[in-house]
Amino acid sequence: MLNAKHDQKHLRYKDNYAYPFYFIFAFCIIFSALAAKADDISPQTSNGPGAVVYISNIEIYGELVTRPEVLKRFIVFEAGDPLDTSAIRITRGNLIRTQLFQKVDILTHMREDGAHIFIILKEAVRLSLNYSGQYGTHKYGNDKLWWSVHLNAGLSNFRGQLEELSFGVSFWEYRGLSAYWHKPFLSTPYFIRAGAAISAYPDERLPLDYRDISARMTAGRYIGRYSQISLSAIPVHRNRTLKEKFVIIDDTLVIPLVIGRDIYEAFGVLGVVNDLRSSRFDPQSGWFLRTEISTNRLYYDQTLPFWQLRNEFRYYQPLFFDDMAVLRISATLRDGDAGTYHRLLYGDAGQIRGYNSKALGWRFVANSSVLASVKYHKPVWRAQAARMPLVNTVYSGVNELSYRIDAALIADYARLYNNPQGILHLKGPWQSGTGLGGGIRVVIPEIKISGCADLVYGRRDVKKGSGHEWKPVLHGYLDMFY
Repeated sequence: MLNAKHDQKHLRYKDNYAYPFYFIFAFCIIFSALAAKADDISPQTSNGPGAVVYISNIEIYGELVTRPEVLKRFIVFEAGDPLDTSAIRITRGNLIRTQLFQKVDILTHMREDGAHIFIILKEAVRLSLNYSGQYGTHKYGNDKLWWSVHLNAGLSNFRGQLEELSFGVSFWEYRGLSAYWHKPFLSTPYFIRAGAAISAYPDERLPLDYRDISARMTAGRYIGRYSQISLSAIPVHRNRTLKEKFVIIDDTLVIPLVIGRDIYEAFGVLGVVNDLRSSRFDPQSGWFLRTEISTNRLYYDQTLPFWQLRNEFRYYQPLFFDDMAVLRISATLRDGDAGTYHRLLYGDAGQIRGYNSKALGWRFVANSSVLASVKYHKPVWRAQAARMPLVNTVYSGVNELSYRIDAALIADYARLYNNPQGILHLKGPWQSGTGLGGGIRVVIPEIKISGCADLVYGRRDVKKGSGHEWKPVLHGYLDMFY
């Protein structure tokens, strides 16, 4: 079984197939550039036969916080331009995609001196308050129930300049604090982000307590309206406290503390994002693609150095009667063995449902993986908006709330490989998991909050003899992962 010798010898695979990293990542960058180029189509200025009508005046109503210079970034026409319906359509789309406004109307009124355009805006909720409860069924490798509560507060469009602030706190058996700030430079396509977090929590599978301190500094550039590229530096310090000398997982002895108590690392991450979803909350159409190539070679002390490529693709397909089908595919590849400390472990909501957290990946050190999920959900109940004046004290501009209940069918699949390029070569040992089940979603669109409860049966091999069995796991969480 895996022990300290695995890391101390710094075993590496002789066949280093790093070239697929560069080809795949280059393809994603080229794809982003083409998507941005296709998006930057100049509006037509021809109005067909007859006299050309010019825009005489533009008036904006309803903006409460957003500054005028920010709004001008999304308006593709100005006074004195020929009236063009395509420019009005593009402007409305730009304003909707900012997700700053709950309602956007653009009206045109013809007068003797030309066209007067009225842009009527209703700002969306800027404050987001989320809370969630989490439970684990394993602690230190034993069957034990434990709990934690997470609270998050976010403020969008801070100072009316598209900045974002968020703060989080966790308590009970998982304790932590986090903060995040995003600032775009409005006169340019560039932005910066900064974040920091501190947490203390138990390991579910190994007899270890963790105390983590991390930070993230990011600089990036928007490419068109749908894409962005960014470069991040992430320093991490982790302190580990050993509770027991060993633990047994799947009838195998595991020695958890194979390296020192304090681990220091610094990661570099280059990422490309293409987001063509109709909205970030409860999208009804479109697709999303994220590609990241990362490495801990900026600084590593007691761990093994490695490069990692990760892709995630989501596709949203509207069906008949407001039904929705969602596909999610994610893959992880490494250029070499990252060691036991960075082994891939999967399970729980957000990865593969039907399994507890970190349930898959203990038979060997997993260095590559593929995840696939399919979700079909159908609205079964829509409640009419009801007046709730007290909500306005927390969510400015919101006086009514409605909700929608969806029923969902779920199918998740995960496959982990020991070989870093196992997905490409299908070599070496592997482990898979399958989850089938259903769930209920309650969505409150006015304040962008959803609650989910999924009952999913996970496929497990029978320890003695051949065959398998299906065991249910209940997953509860706020806000859908995809």
